This record gives sequence, structure tokens and C-alpha cells, in this order.
Amino acid sequence: MKKLLIIAIGLVLPLSFSSCYYDELPPENIVIPDVVSYSTDIQPIFNQSCIGCHNPGSVEPDLTNPNSYNILINEGWVVPENANGSDLYKSLIGDGAPLMPPNGALSDGKITLVQKWINQGALNN
Repeated sequence: MKKLLIIAIGLVLPLSFSSCYYDELPPENIVIPDVVSYSTDIQPIFNQSCIGCHNPGSVEPDLTNPNSYNILINEGWVVPENANGSDLYKSLIGDGAPLMPPNGALSDGKITLVQKWINQGALNN
């Protein structure tokens, strides 16, 4: 019985030390383009991280709508050339608005992409 306990400890102990190796995800390598595109760079972020909640009949704005760009601009979620004054950006950094997405912040690279898109004039390109 004592030998079995020693063998069990001998197997479990190394596994417990190695289990911490993947506690953190590797940093996301996002290339920030010179000109940020809504359709190529921003909408995919929404598709991956936001439309689970921001969809028809749920939380505003509806980011699944084909006119999501117009909704963001016309309903004041985005103030072109002013990321710090845009509710969308404020919610991504948790500045005076609930942090979005609620299940965990976007990566710094994705937030920088949205910030740059807004500050470049929030073009529908």
C-alpha cells in the first residue's frame, strides 16, 4: 500500500507542476494596417466577440444587421475621428461604460484596431 502511494505521488507531482505551463494564452499577434477597414478588420471582431449578445431583439446595437455600420454611426455609438468620445470604444476599455464583451476584454490589439478605425474617421470601407 505504501509503495502504491509513493507511485501515485510520483505520477501526480510532476503533472501538477507541468499543468501551470498553459495558464496564459500566447499573446495575439495582430498586425495593425495603415488604413483600418470596417469590413475587413472591424466587422470580424464583432462577429467573433460581440454578436452573441448584440443581435436582433437583444442588446443594442444589433451588430448582425447588414447595416451595422450605419447603426453605429447614426445612433451615436461611434463619433468619427474621436475614439475617446465614442461609446463603442469606451465600452471596450471600460471607461464610464460597462466593459464589453462582458465575458472578458478584447485583446489590446483588437482594441487598438477599433481605436485607430474610429480616429481615422470610422470609414465604411
